[in-house]
Amino acid sequence: MDPPRPHLLTLHDCVTMALQESPAMEASRFDVASAAAEIRAERGKYLPQITGNATGQLFSGSPTNKFSIVNLGENGGIIGVNGNRTGNGRAVDLGEVELYSGQFKYPLFKDGSILGLNDSPPVAIAEANRRRLAWTTALTRAQVVDRITDAYLTTVSAENRSGYADRRVKLLDLEVRITHEQQKQGLSLPIDLHVAEVQYQGAVSLAKLLHDEAVSGSIELSRALGLDSPDALHLDHTLPEPPDPPNAETLLGNSLNQHPTLQVQRAVIDKAKASYELERYRLYPSVNLDGTALHIDDFGSASANVYEGAVTVDVPIFDFGAQLSLTRSKLLAYKAERARLLEKADDVTFEIVKTYQEIYVLTQNILSLRTDVSKAERDMQVTSSQQQQGISPPLTAIEKELHLIAKRDDLDGLEVRRLILYAALQQAAGGSWEWVK
Repeated sequence: MDPPRPHLLTLHDCVTMALQESPAMEASRFDVASAAAEIRAERGKYLPQITGNATGQLFSGSPTNKFSIVNLGENGGIIGVNGNRTGNGRAVDLGEVELYSGQFKYPLFKDGSILGLNDSPPVAIAEANRRRLAWTTALTRAQVVDRITDAYLTTVSAENRSGYADRRVKLLDLEVRITHEQQKQGLSLPIDLHVAEVQYQGAVSLAKLLHDEAVSGSIELSRALGLDSPDALHLDHTLPEPPDPPNAETLLGNSLNQHPTLQVQRAVIDKAKASYELERYRLYPSVNLDGTALHIDDFGSASANVYEGAVTVDVPIFDFGAQLSLTRSKLLAYKAERARLLEKADDVTFEIVKTYQEIYVLTQNILSLRTDVSKAERDMQVTSSQQQQGISPPLTAIEKELHLIAKRDDLDGLEVRRLILYAALQQAAGGSWEWVK
């Protein structure tokens, strides 16, 4: 019983597997999750915060001032480790106290936040960073798709063209042997044999290069797909059909405004704007509500409680213009990022138009080459018929077939190149037009 045939991976299969296995995609997802957590952390900084602590202390000596928290008792003494009270009432042989405290802090107005009810500039910075990373993930996905598409098409093309290369080697080897015999009979010149041998060596080198290209492509694909070895990689050698070229409105219309590259830059602009607003708010006073509760106990009958509440206002008065200069710097950086948005739009447009033009030129060359292939096929059939009738010499038939193989090889190479350019166009379009999903 024959073993089951392995599943042949298509281009779509390879892209799906690569997106699941890509470390770049995994890192991007973690970056977005980290940025989302940072937003919650920034919001929490402007809400009420309560902290507490407990401490045990051992001390000896006298008070350093007339305000003493510890009650020294009726006779002015405190129980020490030896069970005796101090004699003078102003010193402690060895005393123990336990301290319990709680702190409450609420920024009423700070960095543009009012009671923590609105999103302050630090929160806006974190949110802009999250959006930047989210759109960067879209760009990373497009890069992974483009890379895998390029590797798949290159590998399959090299394996398919290896058949042409092997056939060319066989024909040229036969041509060398025929030319060698003709030279012995005086029917050809030494230069004819030299030319045939040079062509044969070139064909052998080309076959080896195609084989090495197929092997290296298989190694790259197997690693990108998470396979154990290239032996586990089985590709479908049927290349996908070229898609219909998109129209200019699809590529350069309103959808261009949603290009990930431009969205990333918009997030950078929002981050720069929030940074400017943060420094501007730091020119204003900040208001905080603080509260403290303290309990002290000496492990005996003496204890004390202290409660404190305060509203503090911090007013920036004079810093030699340092904060003003920093605010102006952030404003100029914000304006620079806004101007850079138009630069990014021009770069995206140029990349799309350039790739589209390359596809157009390549398509014209493919149409012309298909005509050449048809003519070469006709010439080979005529020569084969003449050879069967004894009219045409063997070398003529070999030359016609070699010419046909060369044209077919060139045509296949151009068609693969066009498919690779379609993948590049998809990446340049940023999702407004998709061919490989």
